[in-house]
Formats: sequence, C-alpha cells, structure tokens
Amino acid sequence: MHEKYRRITEIKAQTDQLLTQLSEGEYRSLDVWANNLTHLKLAFGTFSPFMSDPVFLAWLKQHDAVMVSEIAMTGRALMALQNFFRVASKQFG
Repeated sequence: MHEKYRRITEIKAQTDQLLTQLSEGEYRSLDVWANNLTHLKLAFGTFSPFMSDPVFLAWLKQHDAVMVSEIAMTGRALMALQNFFRVASKQFG
C-alpha cells in the first residue's frame, strides 16, 4: 500500500502543479495553455489504476480522505472544462 500511496502522492503533486499553472499562470498563447491542459488530463488519467482498486481506495479513504477529495475535485474541474469545450464547439464550431 505504501508504494501505491507514494506513487499517487507524486501524481497528485504533478496534477496540482499543472492545475495551479492553468488557473494562475500568465500565458502568451492559447496553445501553451491547451498544452498544459492536455498534460493535466494525461497526468490525471494515471490515477485510474489506483482509484479503480477497491482495496487501495478503501485504504486511502481511511488514511488520507483529503487527498481522495482533492483528486475527485480535480476530476470535476476537468469535466467542467471538457463540457465547456463541448458546448463552445457546438455553438461556435
């Protein structure tokens, strides 16, 4: 469990850094912002094997419920962005 926790902590640090850059960064081009969003989506996807492991997820909820909540909120933020792009592409595409 501890190795899985170490790995998920690394992924979380990476996704936190990318989310901070996306929300607070000064970008000179939309392409760079979109590139960072792509990296965030890819990094977030690496949570999947851990979060789909029911034994590990139960352990994580017991030992670091805040992390579970923060991972879920990052997922919700990504879903909101994806929905925005879906709606915008229908309206302006």
